[in-house]
Amino acid sequence: MPNRGITVDAIVSAGVVGVGSVRYKGATMNDPHLSGMLPEDLVRHLAMTGTKTTIGEARRLLAHVITHSRGGFPIARPIPAAIARAVEATTRRHGLHVAHRVADPGDGFLKYLFAAPDGAQWEAVRIPLEAPRRFTICLSTQVGCAMGCAFCATGRLGFERNLAAWEIVETFRTVRDETPGRVTGAVFQGEGEPLANYDAVIQAARILSDPCGGRISARAISISTVGLAAAIRRYAAERHPYRLILSLTSAIGTRRSALVPATRRWSLPDLADAWRTYQQAVGGRVTVAWVVLGGVNTGEDEVEALAAWLGDLPVKLNLIDVNDSRPDGFCRADDAELNTFRDRLARLNVPVVRRYSGGAAIQAACGMLVGGQTPSLPPRPRDGRESLG
Repeated sequence: MPNRGITVDAIVSAGVVGVGSVRYKGATMNDPHLSGMLPEDLVRHLAMTGTKTTIGEARRLLAHVITHSRGGFPIARPIPAAIARAVEATTRRHGLHVAHRVADPGDGFLKYLFAAPDGAQWEAVRIPLEAPRRFTICLSTQVGCAMGCAFCATGRLGFERNLAAWEIVETFRTVRDETPGRVTGAVFQGEGEPLANYDAVIQAARILSDPCGGRISARAISISTVGLAAAIRRYAAERHPYRLILSLTSAIGTRRSALVPATRRWSLPDLADAWRTYQQAVGGRVTVAWVVLGGVNTGEDEVEALAAWLGDLPVKLNLIDVNDSRPDGFCRADDAELNTFRDRLARLNVPVVRRYSGGAAIQAACGMLVGGQTPSLPPRPRDGRESLG
């Protein structure tokens, strides 16, 4: 909290109640954003300014701002003027700038490009579901990514910075408010490694699933990771209700290290132990994603290695076609290769699902965010690196 003529310590020590005795000058960029708060966070923040509020008042205000996307303050059940003044003076509620939107005419995927005042840019995708007028939103958690996955365009971009919880929630809110139907889910599977931005991602998921926030069922929120073993163990210990998905892609150590270089610090046995810890915490089948790379990770050697890696762990395996627009990039497996791979996987006695990945025409499919210039999307030069869509 910036200095406004009186320190936080002084306010708390003096036990000041209300804002009448504090000379506020208005919120600054250093103040917390309402879209990054749960009701208890707002109560705690206002207490630091010497302003008492109740959980009920905080809930009404956050629902007004996040759930209903309204300006000002609640009218039907107003909150006290002192609280409104403190909120105006010590928090932010501005939205995000949408630099561009582009729709895929074939399948209805809609990609958004967001731009922050510091020059950071990130993307989100609105995904239509099979049910009419139902959608989910693919959310980024970082600007760029440090994982360096060889088959992912974002990984080739490099890492710029983490997104704050409020930026993630505002991304969701912006897309949701333009959606011609109901948003029923969210997937943290856009730019970045969610578990490398752990605290902000968990805070955002809590807000999205809160009755005063996004009002999304926790069971409809998925968080995808390439396998940060320590963070997976923490996630399991904290018993979050959101679905965690492990993107494995290869069960052969040397091959996986080449495909996902950032995970070299965690051996496959260590990752298996962490994933088993997570499964034991949540029960039932856990999801393992496998990006299918034609001629690379569909052979008998992978199936044998995967069987050894899984052991008796109950899983569901999601097969995802690679999306690589580079002329010399990874290719999709053809039908014959894919069918042979699925036949081999049948020996594992685990459910295997081929997951649809749409939006390829606008480079909004899995692994393609900021991966080149999208048709109708302006280039994004960044520090001399390749133009990004």
